[in-house]
Amino acid sequence: MSYSAVWTFFALMFGGYLLSLTFKETIEDNFDERLNGLLENLIGISSSNSDGQVSFYRAMVDPRFEQPYSGWYWQISAEDQEPFRSRSLWDQSLEPNLQNPAFQSRFSFIFGPEDQHLRMVEKDVAIPGDPTIFRFTVAIDRSEINGQLDQFDNILIYSLSALGLGLIAASFLQIYLGLKPLRNIRLSLQKIRTGEAVHLPEDFPTEIQPLADELNALLDHNNQIIDRSRTQVGNLAHALKTPLAILSNESALNKGALSELVGKQSEMMRRQVDHYLRRARVVASIKVMTSRTEIVPVLQDICRAMTRIYRDKKISFLPTGDQSRLLFRGERQDLEEMVGNLIENAAKWSKSKVVISCMREGELIFIQVADDGPGIDKEARDSVFMRGERLDENTPGTGLGLSIVKDLTGLYGGKIYLMDNEPHGLLARLSLPAVYISP
Repeated sequence: MSYSAVWTFFALMFGGYLLSLTFKETIEDNFDERLNGLLENLIGISSSNSDGQVSFYRAMVDPRFEQPYSGWYWQISAEDQEPFRSRSLWDQSLEPNLQNPAFQSRFSFIFGPEDQHLRMVEKDVAIPGDPTIFRFTVAIDRSEINGQLDQFDNILIYSLSALGLGLIAASFLQIYLGLKPLRNIRLSLQKIRTGEAVHLPEDFPTEIQPLADELNALLDHNNQIIDRSRTQVGNLAHALKTPLAILSNESALNKGALSELVGKQSEMMRRQVDHYLRRARVVASIKVMTSRTEIVPVLQDICRAMTRIYRDKKISFLPTGDQSRLLFRGERQDLEEMVGNLIENAAKWSKSKVVISCMREGELIFIQVADDGPGIDKEARDSVFMRGERLDENTPGTGLGLSIVKDLTGLYGGKIYLMDNEPHGLLARLSLPAVYISP
């Protein structure tokens, strides 16, 4: 837009300069024609008597030739003779260069009485019946045309300035209105990304609608690919789980070192399959831009379930801020798995209570799970996220809970932190992407 304004400014400046120059040339040409006409009129009414003196058949038409220092002057000069001049020159005279012949009308600029800037035309003429060559001269003050030129330039400046402002405003308006459909596409894509819509609307202008149709087709194609991938992942899961279940059952029925080894390896394979299937499902769900989950109902359901399991523990949920803005950009199942593992671990290790809080800060959701248990040493906090790692072998569990939480959190671009809970216990802080909400 700035380039358009600069281009308009320079284009109008150049156009204004050309108009001013053309008008000036026209005015000056007309001025010279009028001067030459007055000169021809002066020559036409002149005659010479027997004494060699110039006389007129009649006076000059314009009365300004009779007014002293009016700026309108004529003079007739000859070698060795007093010049015959208009009354307007009064006690002044023009100073033509008689040594330089002027057989054709010759124009020049001179200074006249009272430092007037005069435009002069002169011509050498021989009056019939007299051999003397007379220099006929007519001069007019240029202030007349200078005033016209200044007035025209002022009008031109004001007019082009108004035109320029109008063109720049029209350019800005045209760009604003012309790009409005693209802004609407951006807002519609934003709604799709945040899960508020599935497709772009179909009410765009004719020039923009093909672009919206192509984007809708691309979204449909992307969703089809994701659906096919999910189906293939599910088929793979079913294809692998049945042989793994048979191997596990057979190893359990038969005793021996080989059976035990097969059982352990089958269980490891099952866990690996579950782990990578979960990762594939999460990656697919992240690519679906319409995924969104209300966090408060999920946490309330988990808290109710954990309260029934751990009846001797007080599990409370404290949401912070506007609950309608607590929206997770992902699938409910993944949120349940991440938060459920954290709350279950906290309830398992707590002495009497677990406090869950949730808040939104910008484009992130923060979920905190605090317990009053023994906590975890700072040196051991990184190791608890390793698969199969358990700090207490006497406590039931597989050692996969926090590892699963960290994997899922990382796939969603979030983070998990473990820190001390004052005065004692452990606080797990989980950050996850929030659904964008327009201001």
